[in-house]
Amino acid sequence: MTARQVPQFQAEAVGVLVPFGPTEVEPDGVTVAEADFARSVFPRVPFKAARFTVPPGGTSSPDQHTVQEIWVVHAGSGTLEVDGERSLVGPGSLVGFAAQAVHEIFADQGEELVIYSFWWSAPDE
Repeated sequence: MTARQVPQFQAEAVGVLVPFGPTEVEPDGVTVAEADFARSVFPRVPFKAARFTVPPGGTSSPDQHTVQEIWVVHAGSGTLEVDGERSLVGPGSLVGFAAQAVHEIFADQGEELVIYSFWWSAPDE
C-alpha cells in the first residue's frame, strides 16, 4: 500500500468511518462538510457534526444559534472570539459555546484552520 492509498473499511468493522456530505464553499472562503450520519452505522445520533476549514488570513462569519456546540481544533492556530472575548486556540483545543453565544474564529496565525464541530439542541431550562 502506498502512502496515497486509503484502506477500505467494511460496514461490520469496528470503528467505521462516518461519511461527510458534499463540501460547500462559503463566500468568505470557509469550507463546510456536514457528517452524514444517515449513511453510517449511526443513523440516529443525538447530535450533528461538521468539518470546516478557514483559509490563512480568513475568518468564519459570526455565528449565533439556539443549539449548544463544541469545536475541536484539528490543525492550525488562530484567535477565537466568543461574546467579545478573545483567546488563542490550536491543535487539540476543545471549546464549547452555550446557546445564543456569538462566536467567530480568525485564521490570523498564517495557517489554515481545520475544525470539527458538534452541536445538539439545548435542553429546556
